[in-house]
Amino acid sequence: MFALDGKTFNIKNLQVHFDRDFKSEDMSGMSSFAMLSEQGDKPASLQVTGLIAFKDINQLADLQSMSSDKDENGDRKLYRIVNELANAFNIREAKFNGKFSATEHDKLMAWNVSFRLVEQRSVAEQKEQRQRAQTKPQQAENGQLQSALENADEATQ
Repeated sequence: MFALDGKTFNIKNLQVHFDRDFKSEDMSGMSSFAMLSEQGDKPASLQVTGLIAFKDINQLADLQSMSSDKDENGDRKLYRIVNELANAFNIREAKFNGKFSATEHDKLMAWNVSFRLVEQRSVAEQKEQRQRAQTKPQQAENGQLQSALENADEATQ
């Protein structure tokens, strides 16, 4: 099953491929140590492929239209995903990214459809935002400045 914002698509031979990059940078320099600098969990992506029958041309048109829809800010529209693999990895919302393609199947009366969705508002992203909010630097009182101001007040009186 595959649906975006509650609209179900009848995609035969549906294959959804999950991947996620864990970015890191080599910090070992010229040594043989395996020192890596972690650079966070990057958003997951879902590569979706399958067949849409010629008789379901409206579904193909709807899917292509959704892939290019924009929100009020001019950004790609965010969609809620319903799919077993997306659910297994807690991917709830995503945007179309990269290439959307539809080619006629050489033997079946259907189109080969392929597109990529990239996760938005991921669990990792939300967790990082909460941590940043909790660890905002607190403004400390400058004791020397306060003392200098008090001395200046005493001197002017």
